[in-house]
Amino acid sequence: MTTSDSTSSPVRQLYTPSSRSGVGAVLRDLGDGLARSQMWRAFAWNEIQKRYRRSLLGLAWIVVSYYIFVLAISIFFAGFSAKRGEDFVAYVAIGYAGYTYLIANIMDGCGVFKSARTWIKSTPLPYSTHIYKNAARSLFVFGIQLTAAIVILPFLGWRPSWIMWQAIPALMLFVINALWLQLFFGLLATRWRDVSHLFTAVTRILFFTTPILWVYDERTGLRKLLAGFNPLTHFLEVFREPLMGKPAALESWLVVLGCTVVGWALALFVASRMQRRLPFWV
Repeated sequence: MTTSDSTSSPVRQLYTPSSRSGVGAVLRDLGDGLARSQMWRAFAWNEIQKRYRRSLLGLAWIVVSYYIFVLAISIFFAGFSAKRGEDFVAYVAIGYAGYTYLIANIMDGCGVFKSARTWIKSTPLPYSTHIYKNAARSLFVFGIQLTAAIVILPFLGWRPSWIMWQAIPALMLFVINALWLQLFFGLLATRWRDVSHLFTAVTRILFFTTPILWVYDERTGLRKLLAGFNPLTHFLEVFREPLMGKPAALESWLVVLGCTVVGWALALFVASRMQRRLPFWV
């Protein structure tokens, strides 16, 4: 009897974060993970360094690959837009950085718990620690790409304007949505492994239905209709338009705010039902 108690006690202690269910338990887990910011920031920085370790350019590859894409797209697609060449380059530069950040949080979210299976099975950490780590890593890359875009914008005739302040709440909404995306898709993809394969295919379609290679306001008909149903379009609009010197449409703000509220409600509901079983699925 004593032996049984001594062996079962560590197990109960090990899976303390998953022993409760309900929205309250999920919120506590998110709060406990947020309080460990020093830990997940260190993990995120270590993963970024590991990715570019032993390469000649190191972290500079983030900037180099970003500039190569923007340059290539601008050369091949600028002629299809009514915008000036310089404006089109700025449009692509800002839009691609935002799109990469949003998609990274969906795809990284699909593997957030699977890649942390060793930690989940061996260390009683809040599950949200792994979400914050992934979100911090993608935010770091996004910050580098956005800085690289801002560096070249003045050479394209861009000048700062008062409307740019609207990009700040848009950026905050980017981060807030990144967390529920990681939580929601992380749980679904851990329980059903086909989810990650499905979204790998879907993201290829999203790339063409999101206005990165083409300008949203210049299109009519089916393409604009499909893009209007794509939430990523509106996320890019509320962030990119202010940086381009124009206020974003009210419709786009309403879609983004709606996605934020509905997304968090859905993520909390799914997590309240699934999170406690996570150690058995990874």
